[in-house]
Amino acid sequence: MISISYRNKLNKSKRTITQVVFIITFVLICLHTNQQPAEQQRCYDCHFNYPLNNVKDFLNELKNNGTTTIQPINHIYNQYNTICNVKCASYTELIILVKSYIGHFDQRQAIRATWGKCHGENVRVVFLLGYSAELTEHARIEYAEHKDIVQGSFTDEYKNNIYKTLMAYDWVISNCSNSQFVFFVDDDYFVVIPNLLQFAREKKLDGKDVMFGHKQCNPQNPVRSKSSRYRKWYISEEEYQPPILPPFLSGGSVLTQINVARKLRIAFPYMKTIFLDDVYVSLVAQKLGIKIFHDERFVNSNLRRTDFNFIISCHSYNSTEYLYEAWLKFKTVNNLHCNQSARR
Repeated sequence: MISISYRNKLNKSKRTITQVVFIITFVLICLHTNQQPAEQQRCYDCHFNYPLNNVKDFLNELKNNGTTTIQPINHIYNQYNTICNVKCASYTELIILVKSYIGHFDQRQAIRATWGKCHGENVRVVFLLGYSAELTEHARIEYAEHKDIVQGSFTDEYKNNIYKTLMAYDWVISNCSNSQFVFFVDDDYFVVIPNLLQFAREKKLDGKDVMFGHKQCNPQNPVRSKSSRYRKWYISEEEYQPPILPPFLSGGSVLTQINVARKLRIAFPYMKTIFLDDVYVSLVAQKLGIKIFHDERFVNSNLRRTDFNFIISCHSYNSTEYLYEAWLKFKTVNNLHCNQSARR
């Protein structure tokens, strides 16, 4: 007969083997998951104790009562004036808001001459600028000629992109509330507007708050050293305390609906701002229960950058030469059509 002590040792060995097999299996599954395409990955989940206010309760109170007793924790919309402004038509299906440095005159003109004119009557392209004393007169002349610029009084520098982004939300809700879709994009992107419109129409989910773009999922540490080669994104613990950044949509190319933009515009004064505007907007969105989704057609690398039947937007067109070359290929190689006489 097998002794009790031997039987206990045997059972213990079996349990140990079972645990080892389970751990190995789990690791293999994780490795396999990490090899899946980005749109199939699940972002890491982390609770961010940020901000102090319960914004969802605030929005519900505002919706039910038309007012709220909660006080804003910042006055972001009072920290600048709008120098130049434009209005929307009574109905615009798609508003494209292009964040542009005030000195990028050639880049804006290249967009107007290329992908920015590839749309119909119900699409509007507007450029968002900051302020520079040296370039004020040039910007004024450009505005008078094209009537497609919204300019804020804040200094136009990278650290102030948060103002430019929140100005975009404020402006579109104040001036284009009858719009349907809103697309935020930087001036170094190529955008295929027919693909963008088709995607927006297909992805319209009634009753669901969503945003689409290139989603950063893998945990990233905030840049804490001013001497780092990535010091452009340096952020102190005083401004942002968590040790990692949350999942976020790269700010250079984001699509949403007007009702989502409206909720974000209302919520921003009740959320502590950080200068990393794409991280901040995604943080606020997720606190509001707005889902952020990745789609590979919002291209953030050289992959498929000239596959214009596939892409919606593509980064790294910071040279007007690249932009015109891409436009030529867009017109001659791909079976896509533009209404080039569309009104501005």
